[in-house]
Amino acid sequence: MKILYRHTMLDDLDDRSDLDLAEVPLDRVAEDILEIIRTHEAFRESRSFGARGLGHPEEYEKLVLERESGRSTFEYFNKGISYMATGTEEDRPVFQVFTHFMLLQDKGHV
Repeated sequence: MKILYRHTMLDDLDDRSDLDLAEVPLDRVAEDILEIIRTHEAFRESRSFGARGLGHPEEYEKLVLERESGRSTFEYFNKGISYMATGTEEDRPVFQVFTHFMLLQDKGHV
């Protein structure tokens, strides 16, 4: 599996098409996070999480998983505000995965 990721703040969400994604070394990803990616329903098919329009600039994250079965793309809009306002225990694993990658990026490991 290959993982690509990027967390950023965007003035205009239409600008996200040319986002520069970075490959995440698998040895940097915690095993519990890899387990969520491998087994959680939310990471089976491409989809979006969170809500748009909650701030300016907008918080935006993109996670791409390249597996033998194909490529899946996941976007999270305004993760922090969305999760704090409407997040449930069911949403927690997705929040954990994206937060893990954001912290890796912030530490320069992505």
